[in-house]
Amino acid sequence: MSRIVAANLSSARDPRPFFTTAMELHDLPRRAAEPPAAAPTPSPTLAQLLKRVGDARKEATGDGGETPVHHHHALDVDLSDSSLEPRSLPFVLQFNNLTYSIKVRRKVALPSLLPRRRSRLGSAAVEEPVAGESLFSRTKVLLNDISGEARDGEILAVLGASGSGKSTLVDALANRIAKGSLKGSVTLNGEPLESRLLKVISAYVMQDDLLFPMLTVEETLMFAAEFRLPRTLSKSKKRMRVQALIDQLGLRNAAKTVIGDEGHRGVSGGERRRVSIGIDIIHDPIILFLDEPTSGLDSTSAYMVVKVLQRIAQSGSIVVMTVHQPSYRILGLLDRLLFLSRGQTVYSGSPTSLPLFFSEFGHPIPENENRTEFALDLIRELEGSPGGTRSLVEFNKSWQSMKQGARNSEPDRNGLSLKEAIGASISRGKLVSGATNDASPASMVPTFANPFWIEMAVLSKRSITNSRRMPELFGIRLGAVLVTGFILATMFWQLDNSPKGVQERLGFIAFAMSTTFYTCADALPVFLQERYIFMRETAYNAYRRWSYVLSHSLVALPALVLLALSFSATTFFAVGLDGGFSGFLFYFLIIFASFWAGSSFVTFLSGVVPHVMLGYTIVVAILAYFLLFSGFFINRDRIPSYWIWFHYLSLVKYPYEGVLQNEFQDPTKCFVKGVQIFDNTPLGAVPDSVKLKLLSTISNTLGMKITASTCLTTGTDILQQQGVTDLSKWSCLWVTVAWGFLFRILFYFSLLLGSKNKRR
Repeated sequence: MSRIVAANLSSARDPRPFFTTAMELHDLPRRAAEPPAAAPTPSPTLAQLLKRVGDARKEATGDGGETPVHHHHALDVDLSDSSLEPRSLPFVLQFNNLTYSIKVRRKVALPSLLPRRRSRLGSAAVEEPVAGESLFSRTKVLLNDISGEARDGEILAVLGASGSGKSTLVDALANRIAKGSLKGSVTLNGEPLESRLLKVISAYVMQDDLLFPMLTVEETLMFAAEFRLPRTLSKSKKRMRVQALIDQLGLRNAAKTVIGDEGHRGVSGGERRRVSIGIDIIHDPIILFLDEPTSGLDSTSAYMVVKVLQRIAQSGSIVVMTVHQPSYRILGLLDRLLFLSRGQTVYSGSPTSLPLFFSEFGHPIPENENRTEFALDLIRELEGSPGGTRSLVEFNKSWQSMKQGARNSEPDRNGLSLKEAIGASISRGKLVSGATNDASPASMVPTFANPFWIEMAVLSKRSITNSRRMPELFGIRLGAVLVTGFILATMFWQLDNSPKGVQERLGFIAFAMSTTFYTCADALPVFLQERYIFMRETAYNAYRRWSYVLSHSLVALPALVLLALSFSATTFFAVGLDGGFSGFLFYFLIIFASFWAGSSFVTFLSGVVPHVMLGYTIVVAILAYFLLFSGFFINRDRIPSYWIWFHYLSLVKYPYEGVLQNEFQDPTKCFVKGVQIFDNTPLGAVPDSVKLKLLSTISNTLGMKITASTCLTTGTDILQQQGVTDLSKWSCLWVTVAWGFLFRILFYFSLLLGSKNKRR
């Protein structure tokens, strides 16, 4: 055995490719410790499947190709050697005295506020409040002193009725409960399990299937491989890994089928659940947590899912899952059971010990009845009794103490240290993100499998693929922009330079700028649809949050450019705006900047507001406020001092003032001449001859000659009248762009703070 341990440790110092076969090193101690007849025949691991693919390719091509030479360890060991005993199972996950409680609001009725002076017996008494409780809140215990263990090669199933604490226990083991809220300890091979290390060596499969509906099964798993497998592996090796996983999950017939949703026909529920498992085991994690993996599936699909989990466990993983009510066939695949009732352990042990346990408790299980169904029915019956399940909880404690005493009488079998076990697992192909020979187990594997630019590229490719499969989303947005531009172009067709034309230009510019922001509201549901997928992927370090933010921004830019170009080309020349080609270029840039700022603002709100309808309400309201304080309805000089701060926060202000300056920047262009001074006044309806006499009288009074062709108001005068004097048009452009970057940064912080995915 010493030769085997030495081989393991040397492999940990010099990790081999992820498909190196060394399963024998893991199973040999167990086969030596158990009778030959009881030893299960392990199913092929991912590494062994990939080895077969590589060998077949090598035979077909006559050379190694992409597949390196496979290394085999000599196993000429005397099984009677006493040195085989000390090395037992490489990984043991232990949890001791886990306790978790929350504060819940108490429903307060008027009588409960009045002190009750007498008890039922009639004696005077005043109720004392329970520690940690008040009239308005009470403490609810979700986990109450729960202990147990899970070993690699085995499936630990947590059972119980709804509300028993199954999902809470798995969340506690998976470090999905905030520090300080959970009491007790979780250790791996006797060492505390750090949060960073757990994220790297484990995976969590949620109860809901959070998948992109328009990606195929193969594409979904391939993107997961791109995230979780290192860039040092070639594309062909990652594809081999995906194909081997598809075969192991039994998804070969559905590999080219889209996942589907309510509006698109896709794979079945059982296949969707296996895909959800596959994306989290693509890197062959050491610990796999699953929350109700069989929920909503028929018996055959549920059995196939658990059968896949058994293969994963036999490949050297710890599998911890919750299950509501397993069938007889599924029960045969489980190795350890943990029954919970209202946060307390009522049974912990193997399925084969259930009949003896309940027989000694005084409720023997009938021969032809499902053992788990009987146990769950009995637990529910006890929960409804006056004493609850207290008798069963106490009996389980005495039962566990008796079993613990029997185990203590056996010789102690020391397992591998955490570092040795991780090194041995890496040498077998697990955690293919690569290892180092650092002293700390947490630093043996990198936090992320790939650098950020690889993550950005994969995220961008996935987003583009999704968008390409649903072109109607962008088509509707483009159609809305074109229709709006067409309506504005025909409404404000070829405006003149009269005073009325000036007012119409101001109205067009204000409406056009606000419309660009309103059309960005459709970006709101984009992230809301991806929120939980993002939380699942980042919870276990598939990629960095800022990689997602950057890729999200880059993918949005081409669409914004096309929208801005369509709106600018539709309206600029039709309305008759000033500036020629250079004016059109600036107009396009400011429209693009407006789309960028508006899209960033809505994206930020989608990271803060969890509901679509609430988000739309907030977007519409805030954009209305932006338009109100932009300076169109009331000049900056007329805005009350206590609201002036909102004027400078208005997103509409800067593009509105920028287009105004682009339109009225020519100091030689005249907008009010001679008798046009009487337009928009009661004198505007009098004959021109009268206007000329009035103009002559005004000239004599002022001592200056004003004729019908004298320019009275230039573009500069209009800008001053509108209070547009503090920033140049290019400054307005850069401020608008800066608003977009600011909201993207705020979006990142909203993801950082709002996607912890942990209970409080």
